[in-house]
Amino acid sequence: MKVKLVPTLLTQSFTEFKEKLEKLDEYFDLVQIDCADGEFVANKTFFDQEKIKSLSPGVDFELHLMVKEPIKVIKKWQNNRRVKRIIFHYEAVKNDKKILGLIDYLKKLKIKAGLAVNPETKFEQFKKFLPILDLVLVLGVNPGWGGQEFQSIVLSKIKQIRKAYPEIDIEVDGGVNLENAEEIVRAGANILAAGAIFISGNIGGIIKKFNYK
Repeated sequence: MKVKLVPTLLTQSFTEFKEKLEKLDEYFDLVQIDCADGEFVANKTFFDQEKIKSLSPGVDFELHLMVKEPIKVIKKWQNNRRVKRIIFHYEAVKNDKKILGLIDYLKKLKIKAGLAVNPETKFEQFKKFLPILDLVLVLGVNPGWGGQEFQSIVLSKIKQIRKAYPEIDIEVDGGVNLENAEEIVRAGANILAAGAIFISGNIGGIIKKFNYK
């Protein structure tokens, strides 16, 4: 399976978002927007759909919804043609019927459906949804803040997912860096989401070191 590197945008303002997006636009075809509402997680990020739409970037978007009510955000973004994947949290919904409903809603929109799981969430809790998901996002840290250290306990969960569903996309987000990327890929991940490592500004050099672009 080819491994893909996806940069993340966890920003607090339109100005910050615009500046970071412009730097990434040259190197990537897909960027993850971290959408945090200040309720599901303590942090609150910038993800105003109307303002972002005005930028007309060359990249497509993946939305990581760290929000209490995913459907409200989905409805605001569903007509944005740049949005290719929307990932919502198992922990935000925790209701089988609602989770299935959200997955079905996204599929009808022809947007890829992803489910994010926190480090403490067990494989057994969400495995029933894997056959109908396009992607599962395994959090390597507790959600909401960038720059945290990767929790290696999640490696076993990645292995469980890959063993049970060899073809599913497994994205790992949080604490991913040059030192642990190989171990994460060996466990079964084929998409690496990273944000803090691009702060240095040497984006091209970092991509070469990862060797996954």
